[in-house]
Amino acid sequence: MNQAAQVLIALLPIVSVVIVGVLSFFYLLWEYRKIRMIIERGEKLPPSRYKESLLLVGIVALCVGLGLILYFLLKGGITDALLGGLMPAATGLGIIIFYCVAGGGKRTGGE
Repeated sequence: MNQAAQVLIALLPIVSVVIVGVLSFFYLLWEYRKIRMIIERGEKLPPSRYKESLLLVGIVALCVGLGLILYFLLKGGITDALLGGLMPAATGLGIIIFYCVAGGGKRTGGE
């Protein structure tokens, strides 16, 4: 592999993290300003969809992790590369378990 390709491969994770960080910052800033404007107008805040978002993140992380595990198993067998899939899969499973333990699936009459 030539040197330019190695540099691009090395920079890809760094650039990805920076892009995700910048997008997250502006999303949070936009949400903050939106909520602040609603409060200033004296309107009622919309209900939080935190639990549904948590479940979505858990399912996506679990599926990405399982896909990576399958890919690394087929490509190289049981090697250290499997950790690249085990980490997101375990994280997603943990988030889903937290969602279930915290009562995320329960619906009350007011919702």
